[in-house]
Amino acid sequence: MQHTFTLAAWNFRLARRYLLALWGIFAAQQAAVILWRAAQPGAAGLGLASHYYATMQIFAYLGFYLLTALAAGAATHNSRRARSGYTWATLPGTPGQKLAAKAITIAAAELVFAAWQLVWYIVEFYPVTALESWHRRQMYGAVLPAASLYEQVVTNNLFARLLPRRPAQIVILLGILALSAAMLAALDTVRGWRKLPVFAGGLFCAWVCFYIVSIEQHLAWLLDEPRYALRIAAAAVLAVLTVWWAVRSIRRGEAA
Repeated sequence: MQHTFTLAAWNFRLARRYLLALWGIFAAQQAAVILWRAAQPGAAGLGLASHYYATMQIFAYLGFYLLTALAAGAATHNSRRARSGYTWATLPGTPGQKLAAKAITIAAAELVFAAWQLVWYIVEFYPVTALESWHRRQMYGAVLPAASLYEQVVTNNLFARLLPRRPAQIVILLGILALSAAMLAALDTVRGWRKLPVFAGGLFCAWVCFYIVSIEQHLAWLLDEPRYALRIAAAAVLAVLTVWWAVRSIRRGEAA
């Protein structure tokens, strides 16, 4: 187990430059579009959560979340860097340990990116609030009370799903994190036509996870419905088969 975590830490070290650049681009585009909208005269009093929703940053977050996972996985076998090839191809370890290390690297990158989004959201709160206060002063001659940072966080359409409020939600989020890391590690590991069924399986699992998150408060009702329980079971079985296939590809020397 120690070897697996050591390899995962080395993989993360190889990926750090790609990830920092990617997260910098994400932060820059988000700040640009949100501040631009907050600077509009009609945006006075709307709040950061409203700007985040209107500029569709939840979709930007999901896109960069996927790019984060792909960048973390790709850095582990970039043939243009000798150290990376050495890490993946020649360090001791079983195929299962190598795939697990890649999945841990991806999961860690996804967690750091989620934390980065929360931190950056908090940073954006202050200039957005200042702009809206200035607009209110121009329009009404006085600064009206603005929503607090806590209110802007809990009303945000992304953090309402990412910040757990119930034990069941914690279990679901951790399960989705593990599932996404395993599927993306498998997708990054296999090559050629094998990527197509892995990608299709990943889309199905993502659809099931999205549905679970959407109705998490009524999870007992979801499990009581045979067709929904069957979909969840199918996603779990598909994930296990995908991981097995990726390990088999590594064992046969078919990893990209």
